[in-house]
Amino acid sequence: MKQRFFGHPESPLFGVYHGARGRKASGNRAVLICPSIGQEYNRTHWTLRLLANQLSRQGIHVLRMDYHGIGDSAESIEQIDSIEIWNRNVEQAIDHLKSESGAETVMLVGHRFGAALATTVATRRVDVNSVVLWEPVVSGREYLKQLGKLHAMMLDYHIVKMATVDDAKSQELLGFLHDRKLLNEIEELDLEIGSIAQPQLIVDSESANRTFCHPDPSLQKVVIDKQPDSWDDLRELENAWLRPLMLKQIVSLVGDMFDRLKRFDALGLQSNEAESSLTSSIGEQR
Repeated sequence: MKQRFFGHPESPLFGVYHGARGRKASGNRAVLICPSIGQEYNRTHWTLRLLANQLSRQGIHVLRMDYHGIGDSAESIEQIDSIEIWNRNVEQAIDHLKSESGAETVMLVGHRFGAALATTVATRRVDVNSVVLWEPVVSGREYLKQLGKLHAMMLDYHIVKMATVDDAKSQELLGFLHDRKLLNEIEELDLEIGSIAQPQLIVDSESANRTFCHPDPSLQKVVIDKQPDSWDDLRELENAWLRPLMLKQIVSLVGDMFDRLKRFDALGLQSNEAESSLTSSIGEQR
């Protein structure tokens, strides 16, 4: 495991690289983990670290990253005024992972808001071979509404009534001060699953109640996590978010996806012929 800064030296990103281990170690299997933001970044840190460790033991190169303003990367969250900054961070991390691992293409694993970033970047890059969206934030408006509700509940717990910043310039949500421009962009976010051309795995606890539509169903596999989520439970805010059984299943599914990508020679920069064959394969596996 290597901890290092990368990107522009005056505004570096922080990442943790987990090299492929074991007899299955391969230079052409690489995963970039895109975490969520704010309080969710803190709550899910341990689980995503476990995910990275488990994947590396299966012979997969993994990079965990912090976006600008998040974790140990440069800048503070209130300096981030556009989602595009984080999209570019993901692209920088892809380049860094390819350089570290030697892989031509990477798989993106996005969790919660990180899934929205992974979706956008996947539509831009030919070197993204597939995506995994774990409990993705589908509606930015609903996401902010949920955070705002939790924030209000948190303030109600104080014996002395208090107020936090909420004006035309910025707003505090659960201890993180956000630029209003960024919040406006998040509010307009509407995850377009159908825009992803690559094979995709969606893991969601609400799949029974909402549909993830894609123009080509053969490209998509949806797995239901039967454990109830706790994103809107104030009592869970300070607790680590752990999903050991689903994590184990995701590790297995990621391995299966890489096997199919390799079988159809889609771990390099994909040709149209390879992509077409892979699509048929995924359809047969559903």
